[in-house]
Amino acid sequence: MLALSQDDLFLDCQASSKTEALRQAAAALEQGGYVKHGFFDAMLARESSVSTYLGAGIALPHCAKERIDLVIKTGFQVFQFPQGVNWGKGKIAFIVVAVAAKQNEHIQVIADIADLFSNEWKSTLLAQATSKTDFITLFVKPEF
Repeated sequence: MLALSQDDLFLDCQASSKTEALRQAAAALEQGGYVKHGFFDAMLARESSVSTYLGAGIALPHCAKERIDLVIKTGFQVFQFPQGVNWGKGKIAFIVVAVAAKQNEHIQVIADIADLFSNEWKSTLLAQATSKTDFITLFVKPEF
């Protein structure tokens, strides 16, 4: 079961573009001790090859596998963008889950997170949550 701490949750974020949202996420991951400087460029490289937009207003940006050396420890942080961020091709992300994972751990982390957001109604409620406590309660709720 994935755990989300209040320190790894950022509510009511704003970004005028996907690049700005990625910059915010990479900076927070670096400040949280998950990644080294340069992770932002690695996230951009990943996005340029394949979009990390999952659907239902959720994006799971992470680095290109060639730059996994920038990851200090496996983890993730969640960013809520209530006004949404244009993720390209008409896709709008309201929840951005930035993933930092060593070696092949990213596959399991991304799969676990994707399972959490498989319910579009749950994703909508998370995008509208106004407190970290409410968000985390919804986030960890097994069924919805």
